[in-house]
Amino acid sequence: MKRPVSWIEAALVSAACWTVSGLGYGVLAALEEPQLSPAPLIGMGLAQWFFAYHRCWRAAVGACLAGFVVLFWLVDILRPDLGRYVADALATGAASTVALTVFALVDRASGRHHDAAGRPR
Repeated sequence: MKRPVSWIEAALVSAACWTVSGLGYGVLAALEEPQLSPAPLIGMGLAQWFFAYHRCWRAAVGACLAGFVVLFWLVDILRPDLGRYVADALATGAASTVALTVFALVDRASGRHHDAAGRPR
């Protein structure tokens, strides 16, 4: 099993997601392309990070569910007041942060259990 996610690593990945979200929606707003979204790009980046470093499926499922719930909940709340681009950027960044937090919590809990069970006696 791979090493569990450190909180510093989760924070750095979350910061990268916020950066891509902010810059992506900024560029899309400047180009006036409301049908496009950087959210799939963030999702693909997180999937690549998952497969390269942390293959804990239990953590991935929990993170995906939490991220989707937060994303759609915040989009519904924020769009009427902030507009499409700002609301989507904030919701995407927040959803990725929540997903990474859930992933780190579940991965660390699962990692301790798997490491203890996998040690030779």
